[in-house]
Amino acid sequence: MKRTFTRRELHDLVWSTPISKLAEQFEISDRGLAKICARYHVAVPGRGYWAKVEAGQPATKTPLWKIDNPALETVHIGGMKQQANPYVAFAIEAAQKAVENVKVRKAAPSGQTEQAKDAKDAKDAKDAKDAKDAKDAKDAKDAALTETLEPVKRPHTSVSGLVLELRSAQPDRDGEISVLGIRIHKNSKTRIIAFLHHLAVALEGREIALRQSDKGLKAEILPEDIHFEITEGRRREKHEPTASELKKKRDYDQRREIASRRGQWLPWESFWPEYDYHFSGKLSFEINNWADGARKKWSDGKHQTLESMLDNIADGLLFHLAFEKARREEREENERRRKRMAHRRELQSKRLEREAKRIRFIADLAAYHNEAAQLRATIANASAGLERAEPEYHRMIDWAQKRLAHLEAQNELATLTSHLQSENLFPDDDPLFDPEGDPPPKQGYWD
Repeated sequence: MKRTFTRRELHDLVWSTPISKLAEQFEISDRGLAKICARYHVAVPGRGYWAKVEAGQPATKTPLWKIDNPALETVHIGGMKQQANPYVAFAIEAAQKAVENVKVRKAAPSGQTEQAKDAKDAKDAKDAKDAKDAKDAKDAKDAALTETLEPVKRPHTSVSGLVLELRSAQPDRDGEISVLGIRIHKNSKTRIIAFLHHLAVALEGREIALRQSDKGLKAEILPEDIHFEITEGRRREKHEPTASELKKKRDYDQRREIASRRGQWLPWESFWPEYDYHFSGKLSFEINNWADGARKKWSDGKHQTLESMLDNIADGLLFHLAFEKARREEREENERRRKRMAHRRELQSKRLEREAKRIRFIADLAAYHNEAAQLRATIANASAGLERAEPEYHRMIDWAQKRLAHLEAQNELATLTSHLQSENLFPDDDPLFDPEGDPPPKQGYWD
């Protein structure tokens, strides 16, 4: 559906289709669409307009208002979704695929043919029409949404320990029951037990285990886990002392005064709390982990309950787990790449070091050859006048001959081969070989 309109087109649109249906097509809230209409001075149908239209009664249509600002003649609706963080976009995509796969898997075993699906859709439409004729369809839908689950006698095994803990928990003076991951009023105990049971069943269908840990409640697909908590809304009011509490305070003050006269001291005591907490009965389910752009909280509302959102909550947990898995795998892959690159750079460093040794070896070999050749020529020329030479001259020739013998020994094939092997300068199977060639230079500390 296009998202750019003239004011006239938008006016015709909102007066031909209920704004709630249009908002769904634009993937925005009906309140958001109404605000856009108000911003561009486009009137929207008032309450009761569509009921009159459906009943065939005359309904007044507000004409398009005239404006003098040409900048307001073109309207763009939605479509400007926030760009996902590029560092986690891959994880969001993987998490979305995991949720979609579960939905496909759940739908596949039903074996519904297209005809059966069409028949079901037709029946649903007829049922909705019948409900609307009997009473307003919206009220019927709201009533269905606000239904709670039936109490359970045998909770799911994964929550049996938690249920036992909830049943044995003693409420405080405000009626609050608190266990790890759950804080509710005692009157909500039966409801929360049923919710936990059905949540465990929904998660089991998604291959997610429900556990209780020392940090609270968690859903896990090993090695990933997601912690969450369930709480009941409450309001805080300043405590008004009762008559009995005031009497206890007066009695204590008298005892303290008497003790003070005797030079004694009584420790301070409190006879009433500073605040009273009143629970609303409205439950909230909140995930403690983070996943970019993912929903983390579900709460009872005017027309919905946690029970009506069980599948959404289970899908939300699955999304977070799949997100964590994708992030972990990416981190592990990055670590593998980092180690592999570090190894390649280490090989490169060793190759450079070996190359320097090779150069030095060849340079030394050339220097030995040159020096030996020069010594041979020098000794041959100097030996011509040995008969007339002094003893020092003879000793110099002897030293030169020994030096020549040392150089020739260094240039022997066996000596050279032994040295090459000990330094491993030219191995047959090169342990420093990198089939990918030299790695790129390091760009930063974390590269």
